[in-house]
Amino acid sequence: MKWNKKRIEELLPLVAEEIQMIHPGSQATEDIYVWQPLQTGKYTAKSGYYTAAMKGQCIQEPIPDAFEWVKDIWNAKCSPKMKLFMWSIIQEAIPLGELLQRRGIQSEALCVRCKGVESTMHTFFNCPFAKEFWKLISLRQVVHLATEVDFKKAVIAFRRQICLPLSGVSSTILPWVCWALWTARNTLLFEKRTFTPTEVATKAIRLAREWINAQAHQTQSTNVLPHPKRKHQFRSATGDTPTCKSDAAYDAQSRRAGLAWIINKPSGRMIHQESRTQNFVPSPLVAEALALRAGLIDAVKLELPKLRMLSDNSTLVRAINNDAQAKEIFGIINDIQQISSAFVEISFTHISRSFNEDADRLAKLSLSAS
Repeated sequence: MKWNKKRIEELLPLVAEEIQMIHPGSQATEDIYVWQPLQTGKYTAKSGYYTAAMKGQCIQEPIPDAFEWVKDIWNAKCSPKMKLFMWSIIQEAIPLGELLQRRGIQSEALCVRCKGVESTMHTFFNCPFAKEFWKLISLRQVVHLATEVDFKKAVIAFRRQICLPLSGVSSTILPWVCWALWTARNTLLFEKRTFTPTEVATKAIRLAREWINAQAHQTQSTNVLPHPKRKHQFRSATGDTPTCKSDAAYDAQSRRAGLAWIINKPSGRMIHQESRTQNFVPSPLVAEALALRAGLIDAVKLELPKLRMLSDNSTLVRAINNDAQAKEIFGIINDIQQISSAFVEISFTHISRSFNEDADRLAKLSLSAS
């Protein structure tokens, strides 16, 4: 379970430290592919696209009140259809008269209602019909848009604007409003049917409210990765079972950790305790996993048939019980599960830090002594 430090420094001196930060499992642990950008280690098309898009770009400080695609469009609290529609407006991909003529298409460039120039801002904000429509939308604060403002700046202005509570709309109303105005415009243009501003405003609020209510009834998001199937079924240890408390102290600057574990009889009398210092530890979670594995190995050496493993790290306990995934401790978790087969009964339980003070103190002493 250890790297050959001498050989690594001989062959790959430039990345020797990075290699030793990786903590693989024993030979019995099966190798897997891990997708580094996600904590779960599982690849998704969304994360792959984002990683490719960000590759080579410099990370810059965000400019206050600047338009951001992710924040203002793709992470907006509305349906995917509305997000795509807002993207189309900003990209000038909707067939408005002014935009069509700009592309050399012979088309009427005037608004179907007021005969003004049918531009993006005119259609959604400046047309007399749109102005009457906006008066019916009960916003918490009135939004004033200057005549030279483009649609991106309008989106920024509406960033924090939501309707009054009585409307039942708790998120941004702008996408739904624009969609209602657009469909009303198309209905008038192609079907010669006219809707009043009140009817269009009612439709916008109804669509927004229906989508928000639908989200509240969803039991599980489609973006959440499913839990892995349980590989190991642990037989729960009973109350008359020895316990092993493990803990770790971590120093981020030196990437060093102090590991400690204490094995007690059911009566509380200590059987064995030990601590040591571990170099090249990339995170506190890895340190906690290494401490628990070391305590488990000592329990096997003591030939204990039953054991209750106690840790104050809930992420680690969930990973061992297959309720969560953590890529950086995959190998260590597999070792823990393999070693657990040596016990007749074993359980892994999360405890609060106040009940793990003795192991915590021992780990800190080990780290400070080093």
